[in-house]
Amino acid sequence: MSILGIIGGSGIYNLEKIGRCKKINIKTSWGEPSDLITELQFNNKQIYFIPRHGKDHSINPSQVNYRANIAAFKEIGVTDLISISAVGSLMNNIKPGSFVIINQYIDKTFKRENTFFDKDLVAHVSMAKPNSESLSKICHEIIRNLNYDFHSNVSYVAIEGPQLSTYMESKNNHDQGFDVVGMTNMPEAKLAREAEIRYQSIGMVTDYDCFTEDLCMTDVQEIILTMNQMKDKASNIIEALINSFDKYTLDSDDILTCLDKSIITDIKKVSEKTKDDLKFIIKRYLDKMSSN
Repeated sequence: MSILGIIGGSGIYNLEKIGRCKKINIKTSWGEPSDLITELQFNNKQIYFIPRHGKDHSINPSQVNYRANIAAFKEIGVTDLISISAVGSLMNNIKPGSFVIINQYIDKTFKRENTFFDKDLVAHVSMAKPNSESLSKICHEIIRNLNYDFHSNVSYVAIEGPQLSTYMESKNNHDQGFDVVGMTNMPEAKLAREAEIRYQSIGMVTDYDCFTEDLCMTDVQEIILTMNQMKDKASNIIEALINSFDKYTLDSDDILTCLDKSIITDIKKVSEKTKDDLKFIIKRYLDKMSSN
C-alpha cells in the first residue's frame, strides 16, 4: 500500500480544512523531526505532514533536522513524499507566482548531515534521477489540469542560507543554466532515496533571484506576500495529490528496493548499534537478507 507524506512550510496550506487531523510525536535515532507530525484522514487514506521549519517557522534551513524528518516518515510507513518549498527564479521566463516541478539538483550546501550511512554500514545510492517518475507524472497532470502556470524539467540549485545569494553568486548560477534556487531540497532528496522513499519536489516561485543588477533590491515581505497569494493554489494541488498520488506507482519501482544495489558492507559485520539506529531505514533489506 502506498502512503503519502508531505513536507513544506507550515503556513502554505491548512490540512484541517481537507479532513480530520491528529498530531503524532515521534523521536528517531537522529532526534526529533521539525515538529509534531500531522496525520490526516481523508477518503479512507492516511496522509502525514511535517512543517519543515517548525509550526512557527523558527528553524532556519541549515538547522532543519533533515535526517529525523525523513526517518520519521519512514517509521510511520510513508512510501511517497511530496516536498513543497519556496524558490527564487534564475530565468526570465520562470515568473513569480508560477510553480516548478523539479527534475535535477545541484547541491551547494556544506553544513548539513546528508546521509544515514555514516557509521560502519556503507551505502552508495544512485542520485542520477533523484525524483520519482510516477510522482513527477501525476504532479504534471494535476497542475496542468488545474490550469496553473508551471514549468517542468527544472534544475534546482541548493544553497546553504539563511542569507540570500550575492549578485555574483546568483549571476553565476544563472549563467550556468540553473533554473531556480532554494535552501531546503538538499539533503532532503538524498535522504529520501536512502530511505527508499519516492520523492518529488514542487517549487513555489516567489521572486526573481538577483542575477541582474536591477533585481538586487530583494524585499522579503514581497516574497511572503507572493507565497500567501499562492496558498490556495498550493492547497488545491495537495488535495488533488492526496486523491491520486498513487495513480502511476508501481510495486516494481527500483526506488523501493534501491538499497539492494547500494549497500556494500557485509551486514554480518555491522554493529548492533548501527543496525538498531537504522532499523526502520533498512528493515526491508534486513528482512530480505535474513530470509536468504
